[in-house]
Amino acid sequence: MFVIQCILIGILTTFASSGSAPIGGYPLKYLFQRPFIGGLLCGIILGDIQKGVIIGCAMQLVYIGYFQVGGVGSMDMGIISFPCVAIAIASNIDTTAAIALATGLATVFTSIDSVVRLVCVQFGEMMKNAAAEGNWKKFTWGYVGLPTIFYLLERGVPSFLLVYFGTAAVDALLAFMPASLMTAFAAVATVLPAIGMAALMGYLVEDIWGIVFFLFGFACYVYLGLSTTAIIFPAIVVAYLYYRTMNKGAKPSEIDESEEII
Repeated sequence: MFVIQCILIGILTTFASSGSAPIGGYPLKYLFQRPFIGGLLCGIILGDIQKGVIIGCAMQLVYIGYFQVGGVGSMDMGIISFPCVAIAIASNIDTTAAIALATGLATVFTSIDSVVRLVCVQFGEMMKNAAAEGNWKKFTWGYVGLPTIFYLLERGVPSFLLVYFGTAAVDALLAFMPASLMTAFAAVATVLPAIGMAALMGYLVEDIWGIVFFLFGFACYVYLGLSTTAIIFPAIVVAYLYYRTMNKGAKPSEIDESEEII
């Protein structure tokens, strides 16, 4: 049973890979490359939805402001969303250790992905020749078949092995690591969500109103005791009022009195 679960996680990791892998493509990439989505799916597969969602949401806070520039990034979000969350669930490690594990693995797989992309670029010439020849079968192999095989080998197989052997390996690693290092990981993991939120605000907050809305939501959560779900309802009302009033200050265009009105 556990083997089947590891296979499913390996397949989902491939779906969450670069948009260059047609088996995943951009819709699945941008849907599955979200740790809270990966946490939910890993929780369903491994039978612990609650822990999967908790770990996935914690990782989402860390990387919520992360995005790729020109397709180049320093973290592999597909690896974070699936095998890292799955290892954390299967190994029963806490959130801070899971974040530390995810950071290391995501950095390694980003380097591997660069090599695979370099290989897949060569299939472009194959597709170009196939289009000129009108050979649809050859074109499909260049666009779907061969890249998918490479991404399965790069993402699917390593993810399967990581999750399958991850429980014992991670437990041994955590037991080997000194307590002071684990304390350092815990301290860093506590700060990372704040950095992620700060990065997100840097992209979204364009004026003073953005800061006001952020403080309003923070006050609702901390001082009023509202849950994140309950805050959605006053947020919708505030957003609607802001939308209705943001253009009310615009002045109507003035008519040039020198022009003759006929």
